[in-house]
Amino acid sequence: MFANAKNTVAKAKLVFNKKLKMYKLVCAFNVHKKLVGEEFKYSFPVQAKCNFVSGDIDLEDLPRVLAQASLVLRTNNIQVVE
Repeated sequence: MFANAKNTVAKAKLVFNKKLKMYKLVCAFNVHKKLVGEEFKYSFPVQAKCNFVSGDIDLEDLPRVLAQASLVLRTNNIQVVE
């Protein structure tokens, strides 16, 4: 099952926590692209069904967390989207 996982593209987004003023990285494979008005938006599943959710991080820690997510998800293709 995981033989092709290195080529599978995972989508990631940063979620801002206003109360803590920190970010959270959410990664999922089952992200859908929707047309809203004239632009495309990505629809992520609920956080409980996402494949990887980090704790609260600073933007400085983003490269380290992306590397960790890459190991956990067994993929080299993680695209950060809005």
